[in-house]
Amino acid sequence: MHLSKLSVVMGLALAASAQKIKFLPLGDSITEITCWRADVWDMLAAEGLTDEVDFVGSQTNNPQNCRAESGNFDTGHEGHSGWQAVDIANNYIDGWVEKTVPDIVNFMLGTNDVNMGKTVPQIIGAYDKMLASMRAANPKVKVIIDKIIPLPFKNGPIVEVNGLIPDWVETNSTPESPIVIADCSEDNGFMASMLRDGVHPNAAGDTLIADQVGPLLIKYIKDVIAERGGGAAE
Repeated sequence: MHLSKLSVVMGLALAASAQKIKFLPLGDSITEITCWRADVWDMLAAEGLTDEVDFVGSQTNNPQNCRAESGNFDTGHEGHSGWQAVDIANNYIDGWVEKTVPDIVNFMLGTNDVNMGKTVPQIIGAYDKMLASMRAANPKVKVIIDKIIPLPFKNGPIVEVNGLIPDWVETNSTPESPIVIADCSEDNGFMASMLRDGVHPNAAGDTLIADQVGPLLIKYIKDVIAERGGGAAE
């Protein structure tokens, strides 16, 4: 009898966990070793949404010892320092999204591709393949694509990729699987002084990224809640 009750309780707990909205932060070191994810967590806490969402990914490390003011934040992510969009698209994304089946994905990728001499068409092609993989795992996935932060010593291709993102979004966004842009670009105020080492954001850069990603993520979370019958989207 006790075992039966325990099984019911465990089953209910698993069901509750399964209902959490799965958010995949995908990227390179700008996702892995910076603190904007903690800042976004604080935004979710201010909206009372932290219990509704599960940050997913094969990584849970926190190299910068980032802290959320609202308390411990969910450190799940799929940020990989030094990795290129092309390699992720060709070799890794399928396995990651098949395992996590995210409801929402945010990604900023392309910096390492530019560093390693990949062309702009190769980077955009990687975006195409990653999106196809995300939608194969979840046809209703909601996507936030980040315009890439500046790379002062090789910024031309970054500017070119960023310039192509709006058309890419317009071409690929659908009512069932929408895509929106988090504009973290130089044109939107990300200055070289917001980089701690010429590549990665400092605290000011983290704030700008969070200010771009956070509101879009909050909107998407509320949309998923509404789609599941949990209340009207705002």
